[in-house]
Amino acid sequence: MKINLKKISQTFTQTTHTLYNSKHNAMWLLPFLAFGIGYFCLQFFITEHTLQAPNLVGKDLLQATKISSDLKLNLRIIAEKEIADAQPGTIIKQNPLPNTSIKSHQSIFIVTTKLPAPVVAPTLINKNLDQIEKTCQEKGIKNRTYYLPAHHPAGQCFAQMPLPNQILEAKKISCYISTGNQSQYLFPDFTNTALEEVIEFLHQQNIACDVYHKDQKVAAPYKQSFTVIYQKPLAGTLITPSNKLYVQLQVS
Repeated sequence: MKINLKKISQTFTQTTHTLYNSKHNAMWLLPFLAFGIGYFCLQFFITEHTLQAPNLVGKDLLQATKISSDLKLNLRIIAEKEIADAQPGTIIKQNPLPNTSIKSHQSIFIVTTKLPAPVVAPTLINKNLDQIEKTCQEKGIKNRTYYLPAHHPAGQCFAQMPLPNQILEAKKISCYISTGNQSQYLFPDFTNTALEEVIEFLHQQNIACDVYHKDQKVAAPYKQSFTVIYQKPLAGTLITPSNKLYVQLQVS
């Protein structure tokens, strides 16, 4: 068999030329191919997917953190509100609102609860009423004032309840103001005494009174036959004479 070397040489040359041209023609597609691959990679890794904001209101921080982590969301505490009857760390407000459209890795801003700082009783002893009212107003404390005779200057607080530095659970305090060292007397017994005599005695002492007959208040002039059968204050009660003293008389 005779081998035609010239023909083989021509065929090899043509094949090589064809492959070279095909490779050369494909080179111009490489930049577009690289751009396409890069674009799809950016779309996959960078594009943020939208989702609905979870409802975190009423949940504690641990629950909210777990929910947010599962959804790839971030929590941001922007405020704490003092609420005495709520568990500390409970979420009471959020932004964005529940079920609104948000993106992955977006922040949810929340407001949580905390216990109010304990209020301790201020020192009111040896202060006057104006100072006491100012102190209680500044601390948001409700004050109840009682006036009693004592061996202290009139108008000065000589006792308080609760005592200084004790915790005020209900933000209420009672203070006792001295009316001075006034003499006290036993209230007399008016029972079985004619109403006219009792009224005359009370008027002499500038003591106001009301008269009741069968649970009905009656006004002067009174019947001469009225006799006192019950009284307030009761007989034997310690009193300090003053224009604030008031007497109730039950007659028959």
